[in-house]
Order: sequence, then C-alpha cells, then structure tokens
Amino acid sequence: MAKIGILGGTFDPIHNGHIALAIAAYEQYNLDKVLVMVSNNPPQKKNKKVSSIEHRVNMVKLAISKYPYMEFSDFELNREGYIYTADTLTLLKKEYPENDYYFIIGGDSLENLNKWYHPEIVLANAIILASLREGVDEDDYNKIVKMLVDEYSNSDFTPDIRKLRINAIDISSSEIRDKIADNTDIVNYISKDVYKYILDNLLYDCKEPVNQPKTGDKSNKKYFSELRSELKKVLSKSRYEH
Repeated sequence: MAKIGILGGTFDPIHNGHIALAIAAYEQYNLDKVLVMVSNNPPQKKNKKVSSIEHRVNMVKLAISKYPYMEFSDFELNREGYIYTADTLTLLKKEYPENDYYFIIGGDSLENLNKWYHPEIVLANAIILASLREGVDEDDYNKIVKMLVDEYSNSDFTPDIRKLRINAIDISSSEIRDKIADNTDIVNYISKDVYKYILDNLLYDCKEPVNQPKTGDKSNKKYFSELRSELKKVLSKSRYEH
C-alpha cells in the first residue's frame, strides 16, 4: 500500500506556492510520492481564458523536474466534460484500491470545501491535507475542520482532515499572469525554468524579462544576458525582436 499525495489544479502557471504545498505534504506525512495533476476542464474556470493544456503540462514538468518524489499525472486530462475532484478520487480508488490518497489543498479551499461538487465523496475517498499558513488564526482553522467533520460524519465514517503547516508564498497564478503582463517583479514566485518557458512561448502578454532570483553566484544581469542569448538561438528574428 502506497501513500499518494494529489496536488490538483489548472497551473496557469504553476508557481512556487504550489511546489511548497507539495514539499510540505511529502515531508510532513511521509508520502511515497505526490501526483501533480493538471486539470483539463475545471468547472471553476468556466468562461475564463485558460492556456493550452500543452503549455500548462510543459510548465508543470519543468517545475517539478528537480523533485524525484513529484510526478506529473495526466489522469484528469483523459476525460471529457467538467472535471470534479469527487469523480477523480472515486476513479482512483476504483482502479487502485490498494493506495491511500492524500488530497492537498490550501486553507482557502478548505473554507469552501462544503460547496464543492459532492464534498462527501471527496472526504470519503481521501485524507485532506489543508495548509495552515503562518500567522493564520489556528482556532478559526479548527472551527472549519470541526464544522466539516460534524456535517459529513456518519455511523460508518468520520472525515480525516489534517493540518499542513507551511510558510506559504502569498501569490496566485492570476496575480503572476498580471505581473508578467505588467513587467513587474516576480522574484521568489516562479521558477527560472518556468519563466524562461513563458518567455520562449510569449505567454501572458510578456514583454521584457522581469527580475528573477540569483542562480548560484550569477547576478540577475548576467542571467538575463544568457537568457536573451539562448532565446536568440531558438527564435526567429522578428519574434525575438518582438
């Protein structure tokens, strides 16, 4: 029996906050691996522009490449229609009943879990690991957990919701998209490899490179000089100058 973490999302783009959640879950609950599961057609993104599956998958693969216990999963990409967590977990338990699943979410998602599609199915098929960020009132967190346990417990089942302690990076994918479009600082928010991919593919209306963390003893100036050189090799002249 394996302990499998699941970190799902649109990942448009994946950022360091996502990675921090996966690392915390793996380390704090001794998981065997964490599946980073890209959603094909999430209902919460209805009528919203979402980058192509190809781009989102490629960015996820780049972001997790340094972590041997993180694994890209296309489990939700092979299904039609809106993708619901309840259905995903039901199918996983049916196909791989020998595994224990740990569904990884942020504290804000925990607050709204009772509004999800069939939350009772989600709770019945996975242990919930919900982040408790530093500085958040733990009593409020505990009240939400108690409310969910009271609401969905029955004679045969009690939901298992556990704290995931994390110094979360206070950023969202939508904020990162806006920062990239506005050419503002995204230092510490997104990996160098993912950012290079965004530049290569002109995602999110990117313009000139914004600041990135230092790599080793390289300065940002040297890093961007090297980055522009690499881009010049692979892009046409008109696209590079654009």
